[in-house]
Amino acid sequence: MKLSGLDSAFLALESQEWPAHVVCLTIVDASDTGGRVDRAAFERTLAARLPRLPLLGRKLVQGPWGLARPHWVEDPDFELANHLHRATLQAPGGRRELADMAEEIYRHRLPRDRPLWDWWIVEGLEHGRVAHLWKVHHACIDGRSGAAMQEIFFDAEAGASVETEALPVPAPVEVFEPPRGWQAVREGVLSLAGTPVRAGRQLGRLGQGVVQAALTGRLGQALPLNVPRTRYNEPIGKRRSYGFCTVSLPDVKLVKNAFGVKVNDVVLAIVAGALREQLDGLGELPERQLIATVPVDATRGGERAGGNMITGMLVGLATDIAEPAERLLCIHENSNAAKAVQSAMGGELLTGLAEAPPPALLGLLGGLYRDAQLASVLPALCNATVSNVPGPRTPLYAHGQKVEAFHSMGIIADGFGLFIGGMSYHDQIDIGVLADKEALPDPFALADSIVEQLNLLLKAADEIAPAQRVRDLPADPEPFGEPEAEAVGDRVDEPAAEAVADVVDAPEAVPGSATDPEPEQPESEAEPEPEAASGPESEAAAGPATAIKVPAPRRGQAAGKSGAGAAKRAGKGATMSAAAKPTGNAAARRGQPKSRAAGVEAGRT
Repeated sequence: MKLSGLDSAFLALESQEWPAHVVCLTIVDASDTGGRVDRAAFERTLAARLPRLPLLGRKLVQGPWGLARPHWVEDPDFELANHLHRATLQAPGGRRELADMAEEIYRHRLPRDRPLWDWWIVEGLEHGRVAHLWKVHHACIDGRSGAAMQEIFFDAEAGASVETEALPVPAPVEVFEPPRGWQAVREGVLSLAGTPVRAGRQLGRLGQGVVQAALTGRLGQALPLNVPRTRYNEPIGKRRSYGFCTVSLPDVKLVKNAFGVKVNDVVLAIVAGALREQLDGLGELPERQLIATVPVDATRGGERAGGNMITGMLVGLATDIAEPAERLLCIHENSNAAKAVQSAMGGELLTGLAEAPPPALLGLLGGLYRDAQLASVLPALCNATVSNVPGPRTPLYAHGQKVEAFHSMGIIADGFGLFIGGMSYHDQIDIGVLADKEALPDPFALADSIVEQLNLLLKAADEIAPAQRVRDLPADPEPFGEPEAEAVGDRVDEPAAEAVADVVDAPEAVPGSATDPEPEQPESEAEPEPEAASGPESEAAAGPATAIKVPAPRRGQAAGKSGAGAAKRAGKGATMSAAAKPTGNAAARRGQPKSRAAGVEAGRT
């Protein structure tokens, strides 16, 4: 099977500084076994389920001189043991020790002579937790298919086992022989000769798409040309910086309902607020708003044969606005403009452009871009990649042990030095923050600020939402209203377990593309309720200490302020007009303790 142009591009552009794999960090409560994993039993389970993931048994065959795209072929020497590894954290086994281990595992490239994935079992976490790190090349999956694979790796019921579950009989593997000898050379020559034709065709489609987008009247808003430069737009090194947090999906939806926006708008808003706070505290906040690249599922819920089916859109993060609620409403408008333009231009534009150049040319251009440090002189295209993927809607289990969180590690590169990826899981959204080590020395400060920003929006929703009406006669309380479809193109996608065709015989990503776990779910691969926790203002103890918890928002911080530089910034939009006020029933929360936005990574009370 020949790789698509986009899958091939991830391979061609990879380097020691730019590894093009993604990682899903899964945290499991293994306290009943003392924080240990039976490797033999886990290996049997994985072996029984690999037939449903055929791409994980295939390796690459490169075309001669890189002129044609590579092919996937069955690996005749496949050994599962070569892909399974074990590691133990240093004491005390908290979230920072786990992040350090994840950074070390991430920075090494996957060997090209075997299937492009590894699985690490990490023990030694606090309170009997274990972590599974699945590392897979981005040429194999996008965010949506990667999230769907979790429902194959793990069980939907605590008592499930390989012995009792009814696994489908895998279909016979079609033997594919890639071109060899003169046939391979011929394919490469034809591919090179056809490059001008393909490039011309795609440029023509691009021109048509721009014309269609211009007719929407929102092209300037959706394709900003004055992206400011930040510390994340510089060349990167080999070392990574990683942190993570968890926020409550019900809290996100409460803010969504109160302000009449989308779930993904709320996710973008809390990320924007955290970035504003960080850069302002460093004295580096640009006057112009930051711009995020939001990957979006390009399949529109259709079938896929593995690999990447994503496109993207640029969304202004309104970081030039100080007031959190006003910022959220501005992001909602920016997101609507980006969706309109992206729809007009077509979801296949990115994948189509990647089909034009041969891999060797892409690799040459990528090497020139890195070696000449062009990211430091060329205009910035965006300031961060913000991905939000719909994940499993119900709790999952690993040999009867509950899966507590899925955190993603995406891809960064020169000029694109910050990745913030979320994946919804049951009643929460698990978020990972990945950056260059020098650009972001303390990623948990940014991750914790994301949690804090949701609390600020919850407070704004409580303060501004109209009070409930008093009725003379008893009546049922007014509902929030029916959730809106929240997905790419504002539709409800098929369940995640149906998202993969060739890769998964059921259902963007990992850890890096888009849609909706319940009637409403984030849109990105950017398109996506932990247990209630006492808020920072509550004096009641939440229970015994749990592992790897995100700290609650800082006490004593004035309402509406968002961090170190809040006292000195004026911003704009400090007040909201009547037209901008939210709708909904957030006032129902008044008098209740403020939520800590779940903040649970390695365990719950």
